[in-house]
Amino acid sequence: MIRAQALPARLFGERSYRGILWVAVAVAAYVLAFSLAAANAGTEYGDWPGRWELPIQEPVDRFFEWFEDATAWFFNPLSDVIDRGLDGIEAFLLWLPWPFIVVATAAVGCRLGGKWLGIFCGAAALFIAFNGYWDSAILTLSVVGVSVLFAVGIGVPVGIFAAFSNRFESIVRPVLDTMQVLPAFVYLIPALVLFGVSGTQGIFLTVVYSIPPVIRLTNLGIRQVPLAAIETAHSHGSTAFQTLLQVQLPLAKSSIMMGINQTIMMAVSMVIVTALVGVEGLGTDVWLSLREVDAGEGLESGIAIVLLAVILDRFSYAMARSGHSSPATPPTGGTLSGKSGAGVLKFLASRYALPLAGAALLVVLLIVGALFPPLRDLPDDLTFTLADPVNEVVGWMAVHLHFITSWVRDMLFRELGYSPIHTLFLWLPWPAMMAVSAALAYVTAGWRVALLALAGLGLAGIGGVWDVTMDTLSQVLTAGIFTVVVGVALGLLASQSRHFEAALRPVLDIMQTMPIFVYLIPVIMLWGIGPLVGIIATSVYALPPVIRMTVLGIREVPEQVIETAQSHGSTALQTMLQVKIPLALPTIMMGINQTIIMVLAMVIIAGLVGGGGLGQEVFINSIWLRMGHGLVAGMTIVFMAMVLDRMTQGKREASIPFGLIR
Repeated sequence: MIRAQALPARLFGERSYRGILWVAVAVAAYVLAFSLAAANAGTEYGDWPGRWELPIQEPVDRFFEWFEDATAWFFNPLSDVIDRGLDGIEAFLLWLPWPFIVVATAAVGCRLGGKWLGIFCGAAALFIAFNGYWDSAILTLSVVGVSVLFAVGIGVPVGIFAAFSNRFESIVRPVLDTMQVLPAFVYLIPALVLFGVSGTQGIFLTVVYSIPPVIRLTNLGIRQVPLAAIETAHSHGSTAFQTLLQVQLPLAKSSIMMGINQTIMMAVSMVIVTALVGVEGLGTDVWLSLREVDAGEGLESGIAIVLLAVILDRFSYAMARSGHSSPATPPTGGTLSGKSGAGVLKFLASRYALPLAGAALLVVLLIVGALFPPLRDLPDDLTFTLADPVNEVVGWMAVHLHFITSWVRDMLFRELGYSPIHTLFLWLPWPAMMAVSAALAYVTAGWRVALLALAGLGLAGIGGVWDVTMDTLSQVLTAGIFTVVVGVALGLLASQSRHFEAALRPVLDIMQTMPIFVYLIPVIMLWGIGPLVGIIATSVYALPPVIRMTVLGIREVPEQVIETAQSHGSTALQTMLQVKIPLALPTIMMGINQTIIMVLAMVIIAGLVGGGGLGQEVFINSIWLRMGHGLVAGMTIVFMAMVLDRMTQGKREASIPFGLIR
């Protein structure tokens, strides 16, 4: 608690003056950038010298060509086995009657989270079926399920090993950092080399992308087991293996299950990327709607992915919350001891009536559905579509709101945002750009991050992607600044109004679970294509974390501190600016950190709609299987993500493993 006498010093101390200094520096830099853009300043001074570029791509390409030939004897049979297994699972799930799967989904939800979760999951499955995306959802579920099984089967043992070996953890941590921030499209090239266009490649991509959370949280959960519990087990003669199985893993269950939950969500988010390599499902539907610029079908398939993700999320989250509970208290009637045969049957009927009835219903649905085709395959007459009205609304907006959308694109994002920043970065001589970046990294996060910034910019220079990197950095900062300003403002407003927060919460839920690609369709219809379209879509996608964390930070400010400020005569505005925001700043910065990472996740997506930059470089090189060029562009994005991540965390968070807080 902050004492009343210390409050003025807390409000107007060194941190306040430091903040004013940072604001003054940012304003001066923006004025310089805007002036350069208005004067059409030349950008020839900022070019990296061409003679300093190194042909680092060719050795990488030659290595992968050799690796493909050398390992074909192993990966080709493995791919065939996984493909056949995946085809079998898909065929079995498609054979099951759709009412059986709907009822089973509701029953599992009811068992794990109560009747309301069961009702919601059953209704969500029905919506997917009647909306016409049942088969696509089943195909997606099979790929996600197999991928999660592989990820958990590999990730949990690796996390256990990391928990018992600090040296192994220090090796695994940077690998996980890279896996989490390296664009998924970069994985396409080695996956195509190893497995070709097949379902196995989709599983490989999904496993590589989604495995870090289960490794990190397994490691964390085991390390957080109280030492007293471990010592007690050892004192009773347990071996290390017995202690792991009977003490550490049970006590770390909630953390491990939360890691599995995050792995499932990341696996679902990969369904659109895996559609590029021939994996059928909901991702293919989104790609088709994006190619045809069909906002209605894109929204429908996106909603189906969201509902599937929510079902899997609620199931895994409910399993994470469930611990080792004590045995249920038997109902009135005692136990089985001393009861006759009729008494036993009566006891079992009273205790397990609902589960037995549910199991009987499932058996009946399975048999009837197998005999009657309308119950096995959903008739088309029962489906409905939302595509036409959605397309009409978006088309009306494109025509009648053009005066607003054009102003937002041309003035707000281009003239006031992207153009000044891009001009400044290309105008600065490359040594000055490296010096400024290293200095900012050093001041905000320490000398290690400063070296990381120099390494990333050096890789961009010698790899021949300096100008492309400056373009991407300009887009990232433009989208990041706009998102942070709007998100903090909305968060502050929501923190002061429960009604506004209640109205905003479901919107944020949808924004966080909707696939990234779905945002592109209405944005393209309203704004066309180009880098500004990617910036706008990125800003919308990255808003939720900063809004949520701002609300959380403001709400967690102690009431005693607020009352003390008000007793000193502070108005509501003064209390907000001088008390609530400073005390909530660490939480708000965490939201900004998450927002920056989500902005960087959109770099590749922006490249698909003519956004240019590193994202387009990665996408084009993945199509042409140029691993060297794609790896240079992808690793440059990785360095950018790591530096911005640590700069927004600050020096006090430098010890936190990258990505663990997400």
